[in-house]
Amino acid sequence: MDTALNRDTPNIAFIGGTGRCGTNISKAVLANHPQVATLPFEYRFIIDPDGLVDFYRSFTAAWSPFLADRRLKRLERLLNGLASEPTSHRLAGELLRRLNRDGRAFSPRQYHRWNLAAHLPNYRQHVRTLIARLTDFTFPAAWVGTESYALRPRVCHAGPKPPAELARILGDFIRAVIGDLLAQEGKTFFVEDNTWNILFARELLDFVPSARILHIYRDPRDVVASFLHQRWSPHDPAQAAQWYRDIITHWFAVRETLPPDSYFEYSLESLVNDTEQVVRDICRFTGLPFHPALLQTDLSRSNSGRWRRDLSPEEQGVVEHILAAIIEELGYA
Repeated sequence: MDTALNRDTPNIAFIGGTGRCGTNISKAVLANHPQVATLPFEYRFIIDPDGLVDFYRSFTAAWSPFLADRRLKRLERLLNGLASEPTSHRLAGELLRRLNRDGRAFSPRQYHRWNLAAHLPNYRQHVRTLIARLTDFTFPAAWVGTESYALRPRVCHAGPKPPAELARILGDFIRAVIGDLLAQEGKTFFVEDNTWNILFARELLDFVPSARILHIYRDPRDVVASFLHQRWSPHDPAQAAQWYRDIITHWFAVRETLPPDSYFEYSLESLVNDTEQVVRDICRFTGLPFHPALLQTDLSRSNSGRWRRDLSPEEQGVVEHILAAIIEELGYA
């Protein structure tokens, strides 16, 4: 891959996994490179509900004027909602975080603390451009199902579009957003780590065919043990194991549809124990020139084998029964 700065076709690597498998660590390693730009959070507008992939899949799967209007408005609402958070919601969210740190008793505003407009140059303008390209015209109208209590409601008409055309429009948005970030920072390569990117790798490549998919995996038993301590995942070992199984088996199915040179898989354990070799392999795959700074991240706190400490013998048996085939396939038997 050519790593020269190109705003129209930026160099992008999408890191993904099952969660609690090393995606953040991988980004931290690559972020040390002087030519790599990253964000300190997952920007969420590609793979989250009502985001780019959701719009792409639903719009091409079934179309009517009503469906198109609602899907387009949901996409616009999500993108604008990620741009910045109103002060009242920010203050309320911070109070809730202090009183309810795990977020399970009462959730704050959706995407609390997200402020993409402060991190991505021209973000709002790129959103306006995207919505304008997707919309053929608008007109005043109201029908059953129109948003409740809307003042002077309007319908956005977006006619049917072939998947290739829609993918190009959505990909142009991604390239514009990332290209402006790279230009602002004087970097040539962008790395991002939305946890479940692997589940949407096909769509990511539809949007940005030149992108590279990095899948990092870990001993499934360690992943399950870590799930039990997260606010966003099951706290029951059997449920956590089933959750993991469903994610990773879906990736196996997605992987079968991808060009073999579009993704690279490596384990967290190999990244920790054979860091330089794995990093050089990642560099060769992505086209990122190797740099000694890539070896500066402290990987000593990887918690390998935590499942033996965190799970009781009975829980270990349950988890291993549910995940036996996957444990063997990934080489941890």
